[in-house]
Amino acid sequence: MGKNILITAGGTSEPIDRVRSITNTGTGKLGSLIAKQFSHYDETDNIFYVHGRNSVIPDCGKLIKLPILSTDDLLEAVTKLCSENRIDVVVHSMAVSDFKVRSVLSASTVYSLCRASDSQENVFYFVDKEDLTKKHNKIGSDTEDPVIFLEKTPKILPVFREKLPAAVIIGFKLLDGVSHEELTDTAYRLLQKNGCDYVLANDYRTVEAGVHQGFLIDKDKNEISCTGKEMIAEIIAKTVMEEK
Repeated sequence: MGKNILITAGGTSEPIDRVRSITNTGTGKLGSLIAKQFSHYDETDNIFYVHGRNSVIPDCGKLIKLPILSTDDLLEAVTKLCSENRIDVVVHSMAVSDFKVRSVLSASTVYSLCRASDSQENVFYFVDKEDLTKKHNKIGSDTEDPVIFLEKTPKILPVFREKLPAAVIIGFKLLDGVSHEELTDTAYRLLQKNGCDYVLANDYRTVEAGVHQGFLIDKDKNEISCTGKEMIAEIIAKTVMEEK
C-alpha cells in the first residue's frame, strides 16, 4: 500500500473586510519543492496540497490541490481531509497567522466604548466586548483613524496528531535572529508539545539572505543540517520515505 501525503504551503490571509486582509510573507515555494520530492517516490499515492491562494503550485503528478484563504478555512480543510482520507504523512509548512481580525471600529467609537481608568491616565477598559462585532462590509475610505482588534487563531498543528495518531508529522518553527541553541530548543519543545515526529527549525535571517538554512530535529533531538530550500525538501522527503 502506498502513502498519502498532506502538505500545507504558502500563507494564510485574514480578512479585515470584504476587500482587505492581513497576510504574511509565506510564498509556498518550500512546500512546492517538498511536494515535488515526494512525487518522485513510487510509494506515494496522492499528495493533498493545501495552499494559500497566492502560493506557488508545484508542477508534479499525484497532486490534489486545495486552496484556502484564512486560518479558519485551513482548519476546516485539514479536519475534513483527515476525517475522510487515509493520511500517512503530514508536512505542515504553511505560514499560519497567529491572529485574525475580530473587528474594525473608528477611534471615536472605541473611545465611546471605553472609560478612562481612575488610577492610570490613558488606560482604557472595554465596557462591553460584545460591542466589538466583526464588520463584514467594506470599510469606508472616509473612516477616521480605524482601529483593528485582533484575536488569536486556532492552532492547526495539534489537530494532525489528534486526527492521525499513526501518521508521520513534520512541523515547522520559524524564528528571527536567535541563537542556534534557542532555535533548536524552541523547535524541540514544539515537537514534544504537539506530538510531532520531526520539526524543521529555521531562522528568518537566513531566509531573507537567500540561503535558507534549516535543521530537521527528531524525537531524540538529533538534527540534520540542510542549506537551501531544495536540500531541505529533499532531506524531508528522504527521511520520511526511506526511514527504517
